Amino acid sequence: MKASHVVPILFFAFFTVLLLVDSTCSTEAAPKALDSATITSTSLEVINVDGDVSLSEAQNQAYWNPHSTGLTNASSWNVTFNNETDISLKTVLGETGHVAAGAWWTCSFKTNQRIPLYLSTPRTVVAEFRADVASVRLENGNEWLRFALACAVKRLDGTIVYTEMDFWDSPAALDDPSGNVSSGGNVVYHGGDVVEYKIGQAQIGQWTSYRIDLTRQISSAWSLKPGDSLESVYAVIEVIGGIAATLKVDDLWITLVE
Repeated sequence: MKASHVVPILFFAFFTVLLLVDSTCSTEAAPKALDSATITSTSLEVINVDGDVSLSEAQNQAYWNPHSTGLTNASSWNVTFNNETDISLKTVLGETGHVAAGAWWTCSFKTNQRIPLYLSTPRTVVAEFRADVASVRLENGNEWLRFALACAVKRLDGTIVYTEMDFWDSPAALDDPSGNVSSGGNVVYHGGDVVEYKIGQAQIGQWTSYRIDLTRQISSAWSLKPGDSLESVYAVIEVIGGIAATLKVDDLWITLVE
């Protein structure tokens, strides 16, 4: 079996362990009011507090919660903040893992609570962000590598499911038999507690703006039900093999809309 077929199974465990653990909140002063000009949708409510990375280093670290899972070398990744979030990752042959940064309910959501996704009907939650796949280097050319915006949903029975929207994939990442991209579909991977959709293939070194109806994507993957709630929305680089990659993210705003 090819490595690209088995690596998603490894990530199920990584994400499940990670997102069942609460984040540690910052005790610093609350951030400044959001600039409504950055929100292009008709907003009912902005959920997160630090989409534009405009706060102090300590606050940005707390609200974006950068972390890695599965990587054997702690120095192989870094997340920095300078009016944008820069996520860098460098791995060697045989390494498997991910680096993520974004908004978690424990600290990044204004309410410090999960967001109910289904009242009498599903609620519309939209994620808007800008991303730049700044650099990509594959050691052998057949490494499994993907850049995505992902979200975690807690179900009424306590299980966690993940919906992930890929905006850059290596050829090996698109080679999973559970996907249908090669036949014109938009599923990169579907199995266990993860569904990955293909939403584009960004130009390397170029900023691209995205607006994603998370409710539609989650419902397509999991059929939203009463009791489902949003736990997190985050940018992620996932890898198996030797790569060097950098992702820049800015203006990540999550809104409840009409």
